[in-house]
Amino acid sequence: MSDGPLPTRRREDRETALAWLYEADMNGDPVPDVVDRNRLSVDDYDVEMALGVWKRLDEIDELIDGVAQDWTVSRMPGIDRALLRMGVWELLERPDVPTTAIVSEAVALANDYSTERSAPFINGVLVRLAEMHRNDDPSSA
Repeated sequence: MSDGPLPTRRREDRETALAWLYEADMNGDPVPDVVDRNRLSVDDYDVEMALGVWKRLDEIDELIDGVAQDWTVSRMPGIDRALLRMGVWELLERPDVPTTAIVSEAVALANDYSTERSAPFINGVLVRLAEMHRNDDPSSA
């Protein structure tokens, strides 16, 4: 009973988590409230990602601030902030997801939903963090 190929499903889950995190950030709402209000299915990955980012938000933001040159998380556009938070959460919490998949999906979503300068920035931040927190080679992302 599959909803389609895993990469397509994961992409949809990432888009859903992105929407929830962005909504919570823009409205100042707790992520669990946004998830509860908007959840249409019981798919676990989108919920796991959104709530996982929420639970580790301070740590994730510190990591991003530590490598984002000339930017703080609070100054970033909301979409970029959400994408970076999702990517960092996946780097830290989901060793079963290849680093290249995490980085390339975040970049693809940035190309779809943010500015033309966002994708290279997001790529650079996630690759630097992957080099610090993962054993695989993210430089091919």
